[in-house]
Amino acid sequence: MNKISNKIRIFQYLSLVRYKGLSKIIKNIAKKKISIILDFEDSSKDIFSPKNTLILKSKCRDGFKYLNSLEIKYPNIYLRINGLKSKFFKEDLIFLKKNLNKGFKINGIFVPKVEKYDDLKIINNLLNLDDKKIKLIPIIESKQGYLNVENILSMDKKKLIYGVHYGHFDYCLSKRIWPFPEPYHKEYWDIIFEIINACIKYKKRFIQTPFPIINNPKLFYKSISYIKKNFVNLDLSLTLVNYDERFFNRSYNLGDKLIVKKISTDKKYFIKFAKKIMNTYINNKKSKKSFSLSEKRFIPPHQYLAAKYFLTKNEKR
Repeated sequence: MNKISNKIRIFQYLSLVRYKGLSKIIKNIAKKKISIILDFEDSSKDIFSPKNTLILKSKCRDGFKYLNSLEIKYPNIYLRINGLKSKFFKEDLIFLKKNLNKGFKINGIFVPKVEKYDDLKIINNLLNLDDKKIKLIPIIESKQGYLNVENILSMDKKKLIYGVHYGHFDYCLSKRIWPFPEPYHKEYWDIIFEIINACIKYKKRFIQTPFPIINNPKLFYKSISYIKKNFVNLDLSLTLVNYDERFFNRSYNLGDKLIVKKISTDKKYFIKFAKKIMNTYINNKKSKKSFSLSEKRFIPPHQYLAAKYFLTKNEKR
């Protein structure tokens, strides 16, 4: 079957920690017409050092001010703040009240761990987003948020919501799921399809969780085909954490078949895989950074913590 070009928006997460080189990256991304999410949250978190986390959060704010000073002219920039229950949430809002849309325009704000519509109303009111024409994107990544996604969308009479973003890593950690389902697992799609159905019902864009297997573009495009085969009219967006232009193609082939299987029930495999994830995370984590990148996969701290929790509960000592 021929390739089909689709109006799929791609979002690239960018850390603000090392901000001096960001202007060059943004210019390159702009040529590809990729949307940008400047990250105040997970990319500036050190699970081994609360002190370093404070330093990283401060660098993010410095990075945002630096980009403001450059007055970048690019219309597709978004922001991910820290969640409402985070101790950094109030600091984010105080900072954004002073610095939002001062040098470059933000189109929308991704809000982590949204569990009810009031979470969005609080942010909208405190930052006067209506006046600034800035939309909100709830990230569904907790059990309660997942259960409430339809309710959240049904209450959006003021049209605050641009789309719904699924956060797979936080969701799996919050539910103590191990191993984390991968894009070729039935359990992965069972979770996602429920959110997609709600998005279609309320005519909202679905923004897919970041793709974790960084050296497999074929699987990435097969997963797009799998979604579009099941939901032809879905308004779909994709997110990337690792910067790799092999994933920037917006065309997909409906003939690409994704083979989906159930997760193994072998507990010995679970233990072995948990140890592998923990070792890979430690061995490939760059100094004072949140995420780890191996040759094959992107490993967030959530997956390391879930593996550690599983081993604590299940490994024979």
